[in-house]
Amino acid sequence: MIRVAGTVLKLEEINKSFGGIHALKNVQFELFEGEVHALLGENGAGKSTLIKILTGVHRMDSGKILIHGKNIVIEDPVDARQKGIGAIYQELSLIDSLTVAENIFLGHEPVGNFFGNLKKKELTRRALEYLNTFGIEIAPETPVSDLGLGQKRIVEIVKALSINANILLLDEPTTGMSKAEIDTLFSIMDDLKRKKVTMIYISHYLDEVFRVCDRATVLRDGENAGVFKIGEVDLKTLIRAMLGRTLKEEFPRRNGFPGRETVLEASEFQSEGMAAPVSFKLHRGEILGITGIIGSGKSELALGLFGVDRKVAGEIKVKEEKTAIASPSDAKKRGISFVPEDRKVQGLFLRLPVEHNITIANLALSMKRGVISYKRRYEIARETAEKLKVTPLDVKMPVQNLSGGNQQKVVIGKWLCGATDIFILDEPTRGIDIGAKTEIYSLINSLADNGAGILIMSSEFREMSGVCDRVLIMRKGSVVSELAGEELTTEKILTVALGG
Repeated sequence: MIRVAGTVLKLEEINKSFGGIHALKNVQFELFEGEVHALLGENGAGKSTLIKILTGVHRMDSGKILIHGKNIVIEDPVDARQKGIGAIYQELSLIDSLTVAENIFLGHEPVGNFFGNLKKKELTRRALEYLNTFGIEIAPETPVSDLGLGQKRIVEIVKALSINANILLLDEPTTGMSKAEIDTLFSIMDDLKRKKVTMIYISHYLDEVFRVCDRATVLRDGENAGVFKIGEVDLKTLIRAMLGRTLKEEFPRRNGFPGRETVLEASEFQSEGMAAPVSFKLHRGEILGITGIIGSGKSELALGLFGVDRKVAGEIKVKEEKTAIASPSDAKKRGISFVPEDRKVQGLFLRLPVEHNITIANLALSMKRGVISYKRRYEIARETAEKLKVTPLDVKMPVQNLSGGNQQKVVIGKWLCGATDIFILDEPTRGIDIGAKTEIYSLINSLADNGAGILIMSSEFREMSGVCDRVLIMRKGSVVSELAGEELTTEKILTVALGG
């Protein structure tokens, strides 16, 4: 690539392999001063690996990294920060028990003497200067535990800027944020651009890319698939570059229809985590969506139905039979499975192989005479992974090495081994790319067409209108509306969810 005046960061011929898997192949990347540059690609395209090389988590096998034309080596994350590279990850790195000011300057606090006595007044003053610079109305003395998710992400940005970062990496920064919080974040990013702060933006939400980014680099299978000016490209072109093909249908059509048999019924049900009782019926072969804005109570309902949270009122019926579900084990015995919102924390044993994760919920199937048969476990895991098109198809691989979309397939796959016909899916496509989402939607359709009852909790309103047969909308813990048929549109869901 030809060097352009104003180039802040340039990557040349970056290669990285993990065992026999070539994660990055001669990747090129160039970042101009003051731009927001999107890094796009399917899960497994190499985005995370490239970012980890830039932040010092991984060392590249070969290639060059140049900052302002100078060839550098990034030894580790501390070295990356010292070279002006700051990162805001999907998983927050703040300490809840500390104040905003203490978090901002954590690791480089102003101290007064040889013994390292903290200058608290200066800490507060300097934190306030940073917050005021970007019009952020958060008191420096506020405990981080008192902040909302959106405010915490903004503090993360200020924390990165406090080390004089001139390159910011934002990895899925809007995850879990409300629309108002996202608007605030984008306003701050616009201000940062005016101040010549350069940003790399990673998101699966392509509408955000068109809202806030100047250019986009697309990776596919670890290689460059194109560089685009956002003002000169359309959505279809970006998707085609990401997938290597044209996406005909984001939401695949179903072959079957919901039946009449009720497989799961909640009557004035309330768990200790819920703000109000909820009632609904789920039919065999039906995809029932439950949605609402952040804080509506849908995830708390999911945890209560699966027995994670203790029931305090109402009743549950499974296949017309009144049932006491006091634990996830009780739910599993009654054919109920649960795919949690946070797959990495609640759904997977990240350091264990794929085969362990797929078979963990139904160990009895892998046993002979009371002992685990390694051969049988491998066969079950391999068959399930192949059916779900897990890539790479290596069930001995630690699940943490898979992309987000393939990890989600493993979470779903562990329930497919057993006798499950009721699926509770909480944010099933969060943090995965559009191609992987379509595969998950096809899997959901297939399960429903084969007679399973599917309950999807999601804050993606387009997903709800595109996938579900019926949608219940929650607000402040209660179901306030039910939409189906011609009424089931993204616009209608949004209007009701916001109180319209």
